[in-house]
Amino acid sequence: MRFGGKVETRAPAHTVTYALPTHASDEVRAFWAPETQAELGAELIAHLPGGRVFGAGAVLAPDGTSLARDVSLDFGKPADEHWLLTYAKIRPPQPIAGTTAVIASALASGYGHWLLDELPRLLSLPPDAAGTLLAHTTEPYARLALARHGWRGALLQPGRTTHHQSEHLVVPSLLGSVVHPSPRALDLITPFTAGLLAPESANFGERLYLSRARAQRRRVTNEAELRALLEANGFTALHLEDLTWPEQIQAFRRAKVIVAPHGAGLANLAFCAPGTRVIELFHRSYVHGCFWRLAALRGLDYRPLITPGSEPLGQSPGNNRLHFAANLAQVRAALRE
Repeated sequence: MRFGGKVETRAPAHTVTYALPTHASDEVRAFWAPETQAELGAELIAHLPGGRVFGAGAVLAPDGTSLARDVSLDFGKPADEHWLLTYAKIRPPQPIAGTTAVIASALASGYGHWLLDELPRLLSLPPDAAGTLLAHTTEPYARLALARHGWRGALLQPGRTTHHQSEHLVVPSLLGSVVHPSPRALDLITPFTAGLLAPESANFGERLYLSRARAQRRRVTNEAELRALLEANGFTALHLEDLTWPEQIQAFRRAKVIVAPHGAGLANLAFCAPGTRVIELFHRSYVHGCFWRLAALRGLDYRPLITPGSEPLGQSPGNNRLHFAANLAQVRAALRE
């Protein structure tokens, strides 16, 4: 390895196949058909003397001229268009003495990317892997995970333009991501969270609607009518931001039917029992299949519902803010069938 580093290989590269949802329209199945396989890299731990980290987990060579693109995510863009490749404002790095492990990942300040991108990297490391850990640590769920993991070193929070250079950098590979979830990541998350129990009083029922009424993007514009329909069918409406992490986990473990507009809270499908029915609502201009793929790995009864229209389906990141009206007839049919 260049610059005197080394790489430990724990598992080889492999292909993951995601079965298309049976209860999806022909339009959706055709749109997602090219995305049914992902080539996931080998499970590695790299040791890089003098390695650098810029922003939320972009790993650079000691001289700052090379980017480790396999662990430096830029959501929605191919590796050869990574934003850092044309960024001209990199300040000199701040030195960190000793050994630093980096698990911070792009967008993992948000829950979905933290759960499926960053947490598995933490779980792949022993608690004494380094003297300092570069990770997103401000949210209660992240602090709970660190305490449960038993991390023994110092903690360093990344920022968008922070730049650090470690005396010795330890970099675990990504074990899948929110875009391409992996069986290996789920195999780590499931036992780690098995003992996280909420109070028995936090019983939300077996039918859940996940509201985005407080969100800045992808709100359901006719939510009052949708909630009336769902509550008449025994659903409880939840704002996941009001729940603790153990309460979120327990809610999804016990659920038998979940209805939700596309959003990060559906990363909790990682905790659902096989066969749980999931009805995900989409604007047809942004039909991202990340939670279909997660549902496929978990063996869930996944049913995507798309707003009607004549324009073709899309998933351009620029459209992920669009609000939309749920089609109540589609929802009724998905609940009956």
